[in-house]
Amino acid sequence: MPVRSQHRTDRRGEPKGTAALALAAVLLGASCPAARSPAAAPPGGRCIVIDSDADLDDFRAVAALAPTGRIAAIVVTEGIARAAEGAGAMEVLLRRGDLSVPVIPGAGPDPDRPYRPDERLPEWRANAERLNGLLPAPAAPSARAASDVAADLRRHTAGCSSISLLVIGPWTSFVRYAAGVLGRIDGIVAQGRPYPDEPGGEPAGFNCVYDVDSCFAAFDLLAGRQQRAGPRFRADWVDIPNGPEACGAAEPGVDARGEPLYAFRPVEGWLQELDRAGGMARVVAAVLRANPEGWKEMSLWDDLAALFLLRRDIFVLRGGHFEPCIPAAAVRTLLAVAMGRRGSR
Repeated sequence: MPVRSQHRTDRRGEPKGTAALALAAVLLGASCPAARSPAAAPPGGRCIVIDSDADLDDFRAVAALAPTGRIAAIVVTEGIARAAEGAGAMEVLLRRGDLSVPVIPGAGPDPDRPYRPDERLPEWRANAERLNGLLPAPAAPSARAASDVAADLRRHTAGCSSISLLVIGPWTSFVRYAAGVLGRIDGIVAQGRPYPDEPGGEPAGFNCVYDVDSCFAAFDLLAGRQQRAGPRFRADWVDIPNGPEACGAAEPGVDARGEPLYAFRPVEGWLQELDRAGGMARVVAAVLRANPEGWKEMSLWDDLAALFLLRRDIFVLRGGHFEPCIPAAAVRTLLAVAMGRRGSR
């Protein structure tokens, strides 16, 4: 996710009706496999692995994909949340939605790296690890914190013939488990803007700068695999609009005066839409309600990356990354419907 201090929001809400939810359900159903129980074998052995640092937008991204029944495992890498505490919060989120998905505490970076944290990182971390204040204290994960992330991921993906990897956290764990899964990767989706494909020089965004050595190592690894195995090993990067141009009906990232708009973000009216959708959407609404201040400066960063796996057709390539090409309100509705889908029990 981008560095938080670069973003600000306003308080406009855009409630939607049940007709919009119904339409979005039809649209998602056209391009998303039928929902299945997470305990069942993924359709055709096609799996999703999520690598997350367990912030609020990560929880929403997981909630959008979990009802598909295709998530083989979630790796929680240290970033906004610590690995063990973030994994505990992720498990609580899934249990509240009556879903069972393996959660693996992942790796943390070298503590002696030359990283200068934002002064608000402790606040963001405490909020994420307590599920936006829904938990009185961080929850312990079921898996041991010092687990071998590569071995654990191999075990949980043993039945996967192909893997779609969603990276919405730092790359620290990826460089440890990549050798065991790259041969089955059919695509990598990452949140943010890529280096070196995107103009602008050095890597940017929290997910890269938090552990820049792993970020460089991941890019080098993917570049090497791309030379040997073709372009499918190049990650597809997804971000909110940040420029003055608008694609289709999507809102631009800045107004005529160059002021940020940040239309692609949670709004208060979305909570009612999530409640109406039910399922994991209702769980997400409860998380957001627990502390409205916890998401006032957040955009739909990781939410959009997850939606890219479900509805690639609503995104357009801009420079080296993809942006949504429909209004922010329509994106929120699609996310609510995706979270509300019921797996077969």
